[in-house]
Amino acid sequence: MADIEPDFERDSGWLSGGVVDAEDARLATGVLAAASADPGNPIAARTGIKPGPGSPGAVEAAETPSRYVTVRPFQGVIQGTRKTSAGAYLITLAQQKTLDVLTAAPANSSNPRIALIVAQQTDRQYGDESDGMLVRVVAGAPAVTPVAPTVTGDLIPLASVTVRANAGAITQSDIKDLRVSTVAAGGVLPLQTHENLPADGFSGQRVYDLETGLDLVRVGSAWRPAVTGSVQFFGPADTGWPQTGSAGAANFTFNQVTVPAAPYPRLIFITGQVMVSCSGTDERWDHVLRGPDGLISVATFHGGPTRLISTVATGHMVIPATAAPLLLAQYLGRGGGVTTGTATVPTVSPVYTGLRVVAFPVP
Repeated sequence: MADIEPDFERDSGWLSGGVVDAEDARLATGVLAAASADPGNPIAARTGIKPGPGSPGAVEAAETPSRYVTVRPFQGVIQGTRKTSAGAYLITLAQQKTLDVLTAAPANSSNPRIALIVAQQTDRQYGDESDGMLVRVVAGAPAVTPVAPTVTGDLIPLASVTVRANAGAITQSDIKDLRVSTVAAGGVLPLQTHENLPADGFSGQRVYDLETGLDLVRVGSAWRPAVTGSVQFFGPADTGWPQTGSAGAANFTFNQVTVPAAPYPRLIFITGQVMVSCSGTDERWDHVLRGPDGLISVATFHGGPTRLISTVATGHMVIPATAAPLLLAQYLGRGGGVTTGTATVPTVSPVYTGLRVVAFPVP
């Protein structure tokens, strides 16, 4: 039987009578971790924080701003990068840690700088001076337009901190969350709001997008809804909408709804409704549903004997897989031949001004 190559067939974890070194042990435990999205290293695990209650690994400024930030306890995985077979380090910060940011990254008198908070793994097997995991501050250079410092080695970025010129304290608004999550093999991976969908995934991989609320599964080279035929509902209004006001010589937009982007095509059904008070009985008005590329539907109406009318406009359209949200609006405008008068939206009640969207995934 041919000899086993050390970087090919590795010793199985916890093999009785065998010699299991640190790399073998890390590779064995890495079998249970979520796979990395790196197609060039299929035995790699995904680097990240284990999700849990209490926002593990969160970097936070003190309630009374000071030079310090705190890092919440966490557990996580750091995939070794110094060797293809380096395996995955399982790390723990067992209690909250306080870091002195302004000592590690002093404020410059003229320009801001960016500091990174990282959890970094060192290993003497790969030439480091010590063995262990350390949560630390890495200072970037001051500049008019500062950039984050480059940190080499095996690590998890936790946050970036903007140290303003002449700053005497760090506030929460200076901190940007950089955490990513990881889960056990086969687990549903929560994506943080600053992350994109993995460009490389594996068939059957599940993710939950915390920004859009979408539960997705990898099918071939595309992301699809995790539940076939799943339906999404949006509306009746974005924050700050609807609004009261009048259409006259100019159109009046009284409501809008944003449909979040999705990496698969959808058929959307749109229903807009409004109660209108007209200045006259013989004026023609248009109740319009509009998307970013033009009109979707128009409902035409007249004031009638009471000069008060409720109208409904409906429409549908297919929207392709996109990385941009879709903004839908409804407005009032004068119909053909009308040159005078006003049409007023007197209430913001969603019963009378709602814009509701139902979205179905399509092939």
